[in-house]
Amino acid sequence: MVFPMEYILQENKMVQKKKGKFWHVEKAVSKVDPIFHVEVFDKDVLSRDDKLGWAQFDLTRVPAPTKTAKECTLDVYENEDLYPRMSLFDKRKIAGFWPVFDDSLGSKVLTGKVEMELEILGEEEVAERPAGKGREEPNSHPKLEPPTRPETSFNWFTNPWKVFRILVWRRYKCTSSSVSLSSFLLCLLPHVLYRAGSINEAIYQG
Repeated sequence: MVFPMEYILQENKMVQKKKGKFWHVEKAVSKVDPIFHVEVFDKDVLSRDDKLGWAQFDLTRVPAPTKTAKECTLDVYENEDLYPRMSLFDKRKIAGFWPVFDDSLGSKVLTGKVEMELEILGEEEVAERPAGKGREEPNSHPKLEPPTRPETSFNWFTNPWKVFRILVWRRYKCTSSSVSLSSFLLCLLPHVLYRAGSINEAIYQG
């Protein structure tokens, strides 16, 4: 994603312009901290998307990210000795994994991990290195490849067979096979007993 912004380097503040009352001709200008806020939602078909977690940090004090998802824990925000803070405006580019969490119950609970690359560009650099929003054209600087989602990333309602194959069959295939075989034999048993009775009756009458 591309976010245009005005930043005052000497004050470490971002310039924010907002339209006031509808009769105001000019926008109100204020100076605020450059806070970066990210939220992660699921994707539901039949209901509203639920927020899974969020993260927020000042771009002048970005927690050092981890290199792998396995190392990514809430210590990124809580342990400044292990994950020192750095300014994106000094580093120009920071990439890695940051944790997202849910604190709706009072304490932070790790709910996910986000891989991001944050980069600051000047006006001239923006003109030389155009980039679209998301994967829109021009998809470059950097080029975003299609997401690599796990095989279990699917919708339960639109693909029920995949749900059964991945979540049930792979885990309980031995039990499922035994249950299916037992059910087949139970269904076959009345037919066998009926045939055996018919044969005995024919022999007795003969």
